Amino acid sequence: MNNNWFPRFAARLFGTLAAVGLAWSGLGNAATHAQQFGGPSSSNTMMHDGQAFRVVQASGPAAGGWDLGAMQSAMNASSSSFGNEVAQVGHHGLGQAQACGSCGTQCGGACGSAGYGGGMACPTCDPYRYASVEALFMRREGIDNFTVARDFALDDLDFEWAPRITVGVVPDCVNGFEVGFTGVLDWESDVSVAAVDGLSTLLIEDPLQPGTLGTFGFDAADEADAQRQIYESRFWSVEMNRTMMAWDVAKLLIGGRYIDFEEDFNYSTVNGANTGLLRNNAANRMIGLQVGADIYNPMGRFSSSYVRARAGGFLNIAESSVLVRNETDILANGSEESTELSGMFEFGTGVRYQVGELMAVRGGFEAWYLTGVATSEEQISSATVTPTFGRSLIADDDVFFIGLTFGAELKY
Repeated sequence: MNNNWFPRFAARLFGTLAAVGLAWSGLGNAATHAQQFGGPSSSNTMMHDGQAFRVVQASGPAAGGWDLGAMQSAMNASSSSFGNEVAQVGHHGLGQAQACGSCGTQCGGACGSAGYGGGMACPTCDPYRYASVEALFMRREGIDNFTVARDFALDDLDFEWAPRITVGVVPDCVNGFEVGFTGVLDWESDVSVAAVDGLSTLLIEDPLQPGTLGTFGFDAADEADAQRQIYESRFWSVEMNRTMMAWDVAKLLIGGRYIDFEEDFNYSTVNGANTGLLRNNAANRMIGLQVGADIYNPMGRFSSSYVRARAGGFLNIAESSVLVRNETDILANGSEESTELSGMFEFGTGVRYQVGELMAVRGGFEAWYLTGVATSEEQISSATVTPTFGRSLIADDDVFFIGLTFGAELKY
């Protein structure tokens, strides 16, 4: 069965109805139809199935009741308006990048596209710089009760102040760079005791060299008159990081860092007119890579809590030297150097308050963990003083730091 009859029939029907409607609008009513179109002016009529229909010429569009001038003006205005809309949201890679105005390459290249800037012509993403200065109030843990004297021990180290300065730039609102300096943190414990013929030592004489620790009070019949122990520990670091910003919510970073951690221990003694000395220096020069994050969680309109975390792996060039002198005799004088793997981990938390558009203040708690390092307390753990005393480097100690931080940030 041929089903093509219906489209042809429908087309003819609708065409006929359209022609009839057009003729009806021009004729006015059916009663005067024969008077107007039955004459000899065949150029204005079209005969179809015995009926006459009026033909509207293209040269006289007004005769058909159409105001084409007004229609053309409306179409031009609509086209112009539509064109302006397209120009504002054009893709930055299709010749419309200038629609972004001064945005340029900001926003990580997402200006005017469907990236994180959305369909905006130029999202708010002005380049900026920032600087922060923090006061660290930190303490190195683990020194209390350390001693090589029999009658007294060292006190724990005090909390010490040092700055942490960070300066950075974010040229496209997402990716940037920053440099930072921490230190110098310098801790010291200094304890001295005086007691005539009443002080002894935990050091042990070399069985092959008896009488070599007389000034230290090793002989119970001739103990020392005064002794002093000084323990000093120093820490500082410098770093350069590549950063990635997530608005005001997070900062991620990866970069290089150098850490300098050094310790000195001095144990001096007086016995009559004679003096003795034990001295150790343990140095760690650490260079490596670190990753980190600063995460902010809003608490109020102007306040937020934060978490600061850093983790790094380092190549540690560790060195230790020891000197033991009894009167004018050098009992031990040696040094050792080794390259080891070390780690540094930092964790902090606190509160941040936005003072104004450009400035914020912050304060909180921090804890650091330094592993795989040489310390003075570890180097002289062996008490027997032989000519090889202190020549074996031990670089597997762990050090903890705890403290408070206070600071201000400037964003411009």
